[in-house]
Amino acid sequence: MKEPSVVTITVDNKEVQVPGDTNLIEALKAVGLETPHLCYHPDLPVSGNCRQCMVEVDGPRGMVLTIGCYTPVRPGMKVATSASSPKVAEARKAVLEFLLVNHPLDCPICDKAGECLLQENYMMAGASDSRLSPEIGKQYHGNPEHSSSDSKGQHRGGKRVDIGPRIVLDEERCIQCSRCVRFMRHVAGDEQLQLASRGGHSHITTFPGEKLDHPYDRCVTDICPVGALTDKSFRFRKRVWALSRIPTVSMDDSLGANIWVDYADGIIYRIMPRCNPEVNKSWLSNAARDVVQNIHENRLLNNDLSAALQIIKETKGKIAIVLGGSCTAEDIAAFKKFNIAEFFGGSFLPVQKADGIARSGDPVANRACLEKAGINTNLGELSKRAGEFELLITVAADLWDETPEEAGDLNKIPKRIALTSFNNNTAKNSAIAIGIRHWLENFGTMINSKGLEQKLQGTPTKEAALVDSAAIIAGRLHG
Repeated sequence: MKEPSVVTITVDNKEVQVPGDTNLIEALKAVGLETPHLCYHPDLPVSGNCRQCMVEVDGPRGMVLTIGCYTPVRPGMKVATSASSPKVAEARKAVLEFLLVNHPLDCPICDKAGECLLQENYMMAGASDSRLSPEIGKQYHGNPEHSSSDSKGQHRGGKRVDIGPRIVLDEERCIQCSRCVRFMRHVAGDEQLQLASRGGHSHITTFPGEKLDHPYDRCVTDICPVGALTDKSFRFRKRVWALSRIPTVSMDDSLGANIWVDYADGIIYRIMPRCNPEVNKSWLSNAARDVVQNIHENRLLNNDLSAALQIIKETKGKIAIVLGGSCTAEDIAAFKKFNIAEFFGGSFLPVQKADGIARSGDPVANRACLEKAGINTNLGELSKRAGEFELLITVAADLWDETPEEAGDLNKIPKRIALTSFNNNTAKNSAIAIGIRHWLENFGTMINSKGLEQKLQGTPTKEAALVDSAAIIAGRLHG
């Protein structure tokens, strides 16, 4: 018999209705009760090895301690949390004490400080004085090959271990939650990480002679609960509590992965995955994150439209407008008012195979909106007919940078105006180049490859204050 979608259970002596096809961590969360946990992640297989999510559940022998992540909900079950059970509170506290007894006290220099689950759990379920004897000290662990002694003669585990081109490992911080191992095995499908040795000697490592190197390897830093795995591109750049967040959509691929843009003082420091079970779950590719690496470099800040207006006014022949894949629905609608032009859209870049994680493989992010507007997304046809046109206007379509050979045929069009974010080859191959906001700075709508309508929320960067969106510029050119 199929389990009902909603069931009634008793939590801390109160009846509540919860989802009936999940575990206790998710069920309690649905009624506003947070359960401290470390190894559990909703988008990974359950391992149940940290023992932090203890609750009491009724059984044949009465109320017994169990872990919430591995316990499925059943109708009529009785659950006790730390709010009503001293036994649960003490069990959670004991687990935290065990985890912290040999954990380094380097929060002031840890990139995870401010978003560390161990810190949050300590405040929620721990907050006890240390019983560690100063004569014994902390016994740091890790790969024996990386051990050392500090200036005080204290034995240390592996610090700043370079395990790949993008990731640094701090073995002392690792609590062996196995999240990173499970991600690489079950999501990335490339088991490059593993737990080696046993007991107190257990440590995360790559296979002998191998490196952690995968198009999604930065995801391990997102899910690491304690800052053992850190991203070289963000390491020591900014404290997370000094950052503001904007929820938006990645326009580097037509899946439209949901993202957070973390910024401060007009500078974008990182892009993080924003969980959406229908799109990218909790994952984000390295390619999407790398968009910010040069976002503040070589920007085109020219917003003088007078020369462009003059060229459009003097043009007697045919006009072609190419709208790039990152144009929003609003950009497309604004340019479609140019009824004297013929429209093309997209990119010369080929469509790749979807990776099944967070990329569709189609680099034309808003292809659905372009096609909905009746725009031809086959740029090959424009290349063949280039000789027919007198003026080419490219909008967020950096064709000479993406595929210079294919874009070369467009040089046959004598007049060219580029609306682009960067002073790049597309700008240099045009008579007039006008700066526009990057999609990270833009507001608007996209429809992803699954047909879902999604909204972009612009990040207020220092450059966005100096240039307009493509839609605004379209209105001025047309007006």
